[in-house]
Amino acid sequence: MINKRRLVNSFKQLVRIDSLSLREAGAAKWVQRELRALGIRTRQSGHLTGGEIGNLIAFVPGQGVKSPRVMINAHLDTVSPGKKIKPVERHGVIRPDGGTILGADNKAGVVAIVEILRVLKERKLKHPPLVVIFTVAEEIGLLGAKVLPDKALQADFGLTLDGGVVEKVVNQAPTQYNLTATIIGRAAHAGIHPEDGVNAIKVASEAIAGMKLGRIDPETTANIGVIKGGKATNIIPDEVELRGEARSHSRRKLQRQVEHMERLLFKAARKYRARLKLKVERIYRSFELSPSSQVMRVVLAGMRAAGVLPIIKPTGGGSDANVFNERGLPTVILGVGAHNVHTTREQIKISDLVRGTEMVLKIITGAAEWKKRK
Repeated sequence: MINKRRLVNSFKQLVRIDSLSLREAGAAKWVQRELRALGIRTRQSGHLTGGEIGNLIAFVPGQGVKSPRVMINAHLDTVSPGKKIKPVERHGVIRPDGGTILGADNKAGVVAIVEILRVLKERKLKHPPLVVIFTVAEEIGLLGAKVLPDKALQADFGLTLDGGVVEKVVNQAPTQYNLTATIIGRAAHAGIHPEDGVNAIKVASEAIAGMKLGRIDPETTANIGVIKGGKATNIIPDEVELRGEARSHSRRKLQRQVEHMERLLFKAARKYRARLKLKVERIYRSFELSPSSQVMRVVLAGMRAAGVLPIIKPTGGGSDANVFNERGLPTVILGVGAHNVHTTREQIKISDLVRGTEMVLKIITGAAEWKKRK
């Protein structure tokens, strides 16, 4: 039922539109235009400080079906390097031409939703009422999802199209904490009297060197991703900032990892008599949906009906689904084919994009029948 060439052309059009976090206006206009052609009105909600546009929300009445109410979601923003993307289609695969990402995370999800809405209207398919949400600023902390109004999340279950492998249905995601540490030392001339200085970079380096980072255990990861400071090679650096994170499916393990990272930062600062300013904040909370839960049974039945053999697996990443689940809307994460995301090797197989879109369509149209059987 999916129009393959139209779906691919839509994807190529959308990834060419720059939409870094907080700069999603162009991508939002594309979505608004496509939905307007289907007679679907969108409204903005949750305009973030410094952002060009808020989340886009659309309510689509059911066709011959009154329940369940289904929320379907994808995010509009991409990571860097994400400007002037040039998609190249070759041998059934779309890749970026040059040193950029492709933007399949998450524009594959966006075009899949738009194509599903087209097919529902063209084929006059029976389907339950839909809440369609395109979020902004997902890549920088799920910020758009966090400011959505309660009304937008009044649904029986949700589908977030932000995964990769089509067969994989994600029912678990971790909690993430971010750490921002500012180490304040003392400046001095590096060649004349270095002994008068306190090298903030050295303090930070000693703390980081002792940290357990990367894959801690099957449930837990940690990373120091940003470090910046210093003014010149002949000045003992008096200030450095580092930013890192820790994630885990286990609350106990996550607390232990965060405390470990904090302890090493304070220890290094005390050793060299530097000052430490430390900020720790939770970015999102974990969720876990039982395979026997209502939403999982709906999703698994729809996947099988589409000829897709489901693989239930947790993820180490966060998505808008974390926010939706925390706010009481049971939401699973589904994939429509994106691979090697957040890298310049990102790609998507056209067959996966089509198959994933067809799968989600089957889940939506099959949801009402499942409710009747209940």
